[in-house]
Amino acid sequence: MRKFILLMAFTGLLMLPACANAVAGNTPPLVDPSTELASTIPSLPTNEPTPTPAPSEPELIDDREEFRPVSMLQLEPLVEGERLAILHTNMGDITLRFFPTEAPKAVENFITHAENGFYDGLTFHRVIPNFMIQGGCPLGNGTGGESIWGEGFGQEYSPNLRHFRGALAMAQSALPNSIRSQFYIVQNNSLRSDFRTEFEWILENMDEVIGQTPEGLPLTGRDLHTEEELRYLIDNGGTPHLDRMFNPNFHTVFGHVVEGMDIVDAIANVQTGANDRPVEPVIINNISFIIYGE
Repeated sequence: MRKFILLMAFTGLLMLPACANAVAGNTPPLVDPSTELASTIPSLPTNEPTPTPAPSEPELIDDREEFRPVSMLQLEPLVEGERLAILHTNMGDITLRFFPTEAPKAVENFITHAENGFYDGLTFHRVIPNFMIQGGCPLGNGTGGESIWGEGFGQEYSPNLRHFRGALAMAQSALPNSIRSQFYIVQNNSLRSDFRTEFEWILENMDEVIGQTPEGLPLTGRDLHTEEELRYLIDNGGTPHLDRMFNPNFHTVFGHVVEGMDIVDAIANVQTGANDRPVEPVIINNISFIIYGE
């Protein structure tokens, strides 16, 4: 039976080089760009999935449904009446959709900030080609920001959202409850070779046991992935090392780009200086909202 990088993901023992250390181009977006993650991956968060009885054996605690994706919402067509946001930048417009049922706090925080003009005039202060663009810091250096509630809040996980190319997610530090106002958009369009190899294998072996729940119950490829998800990642890229199954300090996906990825690419490839900060500021002029179909 094949065992690989997923096997220990839920026990807190997994350590991928791109997740564990601050490596240029592959580090998770941090609130403070000078802060590195610990050299070893921390244990899983204490708020473990709520156990539910397994259908076949009522006495057995089985939380596999917590990890099983139903549908990759980011890849579904827009729905008439869906509210979209347009980031008007000095390099062009980026249109975003949101998933409030999957990440209610992150969505409310971002939309309320946008409605209140919090993001107006702020910059994309950290951009890394083949990775992501990050903004939302009022100080413009990655060390500032606050949530609409004042204090930071914790991660939100949905098995139906992934760090695909175009994903909108919240930045955070390695500390708990550190999500505030900073966000990023995944720009990478070429999947890392190790993930590509494993995902291609999973596609051919969806019912193979490849991992386990915190309680030691088996997880198959089908428990953790959909074929649509894996094919999209292989064909279009993304940063799956920031998702929960690969990173205990996972990041919260709460939206997705529906138009303007060419602008995201352009921003990611501007000339940068220290701390991956653009030499010429990339500015969010303002954010407006539209209703799809109207």
